[in-house]
Amino acid sequence: MRNVEIKAKIKDYKEICKLAEELSGGPPTIINQDDTFYKVNHGRLKLRVYRDKSATLVRYDREDNGEPNLCEYELLNFSKEESDKPKLLDEMLRKCCGTRGRVIKERKLFMVGQTRIHIDTVKDLGHYMELEVVLDDSQSLEDGQKIAKELQNKLQVRDEDLIHCAYVDLLDKL
Repeated sequence: MRNVEIKAKIKDYKEICKLAEELSGGPPTIINQDDTFYKVNHGRLKLRVYRDKSATLVRYDREDNGEPNLCEYELLNFSKEESDKPKLLDEMLRKCCGTRGRVIKERKLFMVGQTRIHIDTVKDLGHYMELEVVLDDSQSLEDGQKIAKELQNKLQVRDEDLIHCAYVDLLDKL
C-alpha cells in the first residue's frame, strides 16, 4: 500500500479543526492511539493499540525531508476479540528488537476524498496535522503530492510549519 504524507506543527488548533470539518463535510472520528515503536534496521515498525483493545502492526518506510513524500506500508490488524495476540506480539518484539519509543495521541480523523486529515494531540509534544493521500495503483507520487499541497493550502498550513520526521523522532529529542 502507498500514500503521500506531510506533517506539520499546528499554530491554531481550533481553526484547523474548523477548516478540516468544513472540507470533510462533517465532524471527525476520534481515535485514541498508543503506539510502541521497535528498533529495526530499516524503516519503522510500530504496534498501535486502540482504546477498544484492537491493534494494528504497522511497518512503513518513507523519507523524512518535509516534502509530501511517498510512504510504503503494510498493516496487520487484530480485532478486539484477539486482544491477547498483540500483547504476545509486543512481548516478542520487545525481546527480539527492543523498543525505540512510545507515542500516545488523540487523533481527530477527517476524510476528504482519498485523503485522511489527522489533527493530533500528542502527549508531551502538542498539536500536529498530518495528511495521508492514499494512492490507487494508477496514481503517481506527483498526483499525491499535488493533492496534499492543495489540502495543505486549504488548511492554511505554511511550509515553514512542516516537520521532517515522525512523532517518535521528536520525542527522542526531548
